[in-house]
Amino acid sequence: MSYRPISSIWKNNISDLVDEFESWWEEMEMLIPENGCDVFFRADDIGYPGKQFSMMIDVFKKNKVPLALAVVPTWINQDRVQKIFEKLGPDLSLWCMHQHGYRHTNREKIGKKFEFGPSRDYDKLTAEITKGKQKLNKLLGNNMCPIFTPPWNRCTSETMTCLVELGFIAISRCINVSPYPVEGLPDLPINIDLHTIKEEDPKLGIKALMNQIEHAVQSDYAGFMLHHQRMNKTAIKFLDFLLARISETPKLRIQDIRDILRK
Repeated sequence: MSYRPISSIWKNNISDLVDEFESWWEEMEMLIPENGCDVFFRADDIGYPGKQFSMMIDVFKKNKVPLALAVVPTWINQDRVQKIFEKLGPDLSLWCMHQHGYRHTNREKIGKKFEFGPSRDYDKLTAEITKGKQKLNKLLGNNMCPIFTPPWNRCTSETMTCLVELGFIAISRCINVSPYPVEGLPDLPINIDLHTIKEEDPKLGIKALMNQIEHAVQSDYAGFMLHHQRMNKTAIKFLDFLLARISETPKLRIQDIRDILRK
């Protein structure tokens, strides 16, 4: 797995970050519709249970907030799965472990990154997704949820048709991406990106995150995407503050991704 740079927003002082968000929070609350807003969290690129993974899990356990864990099949083995389960603890109800591609490798020579993009042969992508699903079923057992998160949040219609044929019950991508999901495969998209904000100025990074949250809550649906490899100590402390603040906000309803699917 390649090095993942830390976004500039996490180069702000944590006290400054919290102060900025505290002073803005009441203004943001006014934007939430009267019927409230569902909130869920999805962490991508799961496979290596290292220090950053452990710190992220600790924050979610402390705040009792459910988290969808998108697991890359080729990144895990029996030893890593055992360490992941040890970290998650005996009560696995908070964690929705599901499939995140197969190798998380870009297979397109030009254009945007895809693992399951337009150049892929249908039989080959079917074979890879099948192998990934079988491996996760074997290693995760009943803890494997048949939801699929494509790497880079994009895939083709053919891929989604394949997912339906293989028994997946939902896909999770970014908001407003194409193509539309096929019949029988609801999309549970994220619309807030905590850890890959691209603004180079740390202060502009704060504004970008605030704007994402404002737009999300106005749509009555806020899905947060996390990448633990891009979290430093400031990002961890802010995540702890954010989960607690959301939990205290009456019109924000923290949901398990599986509960949103059942609505």
